[in-house]
Amino acid sequence: MTDNEKLQQFLENAKHMVLAVTLDDGMPWAVPVKIQEQHGRVFEWDSKLDTVHSQAIAGHPDAAIVIFTKDQGNQFGFYAKGRAEEVLRRPDGYGRYRFTARETWINDQTFTKRKVELG
Repeated sequence: MTDNEKLQQFLENAKHMVLAVTLDDGMPWAVPVKIQEQHGRVFEWDSKLDTVHSQAIAGHPDAAIVIFTKDQGNQFGFYAKGRAEEVLRRPDGYGRYRFTARETWINDQTFTKRKVELG
């Protein structure tokens, strides 16, 4: 199985990701979010508009995500750099956010970081 095939299978089962953003003071901030949709290089989630990460995205759209699993000696990680944005604001205080990956990598039990392409 190719790295891209492994990644596609992994992402089909992924439910959560860690989103990393930069705060106004330059400090990093990472938070887990539930993946609502994923298509190719695009990952979407819902968050309250007043959360730290939602507010950070407005001023600093550069972001990164990580999705990782480890069980019984097997592990697989997906890492991406890209941009995040608010795409929908709802009246209930939540918004839909989108991360679009520019560069993507995987890593597994071989501990070898490998660049991959998402469709």
